[in-house]
Amino acid sequence: MNHTRFGKRRLEFIVLDILSKEELHGYGIAEKIEEMYGVKKPSSGLIYPLLSDLKKRGFVEIAKMGKREKKTYRITEKGMRYLKKEGEEVEDAKKMMLSLGEFHHMGGYELIEAIKLLMENLDHLDEKRKRKISKILRDSSKRLKMLVEFGETNE
Repeated sequence: MNHTRFGKRRLEFIVLDILSKEELHGYGIAEKIEEMYGVKKPSSGLIYPLLSDLKKRGFVEIAKMGKREKKTYRITEKGMRYLKKEGEEVEDAKKMMLSLGEFHHMGGYELIEAIKLLMENLDHLDEKRKRKISKILRDSSKRLKMLVEFGETNE
């Protein structure tokens, strides 16, 4: 899951929404995101700082401490009011996350990985390969636009 593109604010809405239904520890929240939305589980390096920020703002609190200081979180009344106040944005974040999950299942994850590989190696490619890649990218973009906008690819 590309969390930079998805946005911290949207992810905090997702986390708060999950905690509005049940108390969970950080890893449980990450698993729930993967289960509900079909995206790769967010890393602990993303979830725990987010939970810490939500706690500082008074939106979540520690419900209990478990073994090895594992913290279970719950949403506070302030967090519930915030979710309700931002209801439309919360719903938009959930729709966006579902779309991201579907995109990944359609091959989007593989596409993202291929683009990363291309970007990492672009300066090492000869002009012939660059021209071929350019043609693939332009043709693919055109076909995707036609299919999305008009339901056809003119094949």
